[in-house]
Amino acid sequence: MLKSISIVFFMLLVVTIAHGEKSVILPQKSAPLKITLYQAVYQNEFKAGSMSHPDQILHSVVYHNVSGKVVVAYQISLVAFDAFNNLMDKFNGWAIKTLPVDAHDGAEWIQSPYATFSFQIYGTGVAYVNAARFEDGSIWRADLTEVVLELQKFDTDLIRQSRHRNLVLRALHSHG
Repeated sequence: MLKSISIVFFMLLVVTIAHGEKSVILPQKSAPLKITLYQAVYQNEFKAGSMSHPDQILHSVVYHNVSGKVVVAYQISLVAFDAFNNLMDKFNGWAIKTLPVDAHDGAEWIQSPYATFSFQIYGTGVAYVNAARFEDGSIWRADLTEVVLELQKFDTDLIRQSRHRNLVLRALHSHG
């Protein structure tokens, strides 16, 4: 596990030097996982023989189980804002994985929203803990009112603009 955290940390360091996108960890006092490192990076379309991918955003996250309980599944929500701080997309990175008390781990998720190119250089990625399931069967969920208030710091018209309002409400209330 320490090796995987070291690899993710190294990737974050290299990516930080090479790209200009902004990455923000949303503050959450009651979250059972603490996100300790986060990096969102735009990646150009890639084609080489049988390997390829469209333009995408790579989200790399390192987190720490601070709950005092064994976590067996969790969702990290990843939100992308374009170069003009307009909401692009939100999705949940899932892991069905045991995370012991006080353990550190990391993961990466790929996001391919519409007009991904608008994220490059000036875009902002935001990460927060959306949900966690504990070994005892109990489930913790993020306070979405608190989340929306924090996200409005990036897009002040997040709720008022009808095209955003429906997207935000649908995205925040989705479980996937």
